[in-house]
Amino acid sequence: MSLNAAELRSNLHRQIDELDDKFIAVIYSMVDTYLEQQKNDPIIGYRVDGTPIYASVARKEYKARLDAVEKGEYITIEELEKESTTWLKGESRSIR
Repeated sequence: MSLNAAELRSNLHRQIDELDDKFIAVIYSMVDTYLEQQKNDPIIGYRVDGTPIYASVARKEYKARLDAVEKGEYITIEELEKESTTWLKGESRSIR
């Protein structure tokens, strides 16, 4: 049986009340670090496999894509339409 977020929070509060001070400090440090990361580099989406996409990573990926376009590394709609007809025949496209 999986618990919903409210049940997890409730159980976590109960468990925290039972921990010693040393472990509380460890948990606090972990949560504080996580929240600070979320504030400085938030998750802005998720990949198809569920992996989070952080803002800093997205910025790098978008810049690389923009740089590629500026270098002429792209395919036009017309080229895509032409090449897509070969996909049904099992041929692969050449990347320029």
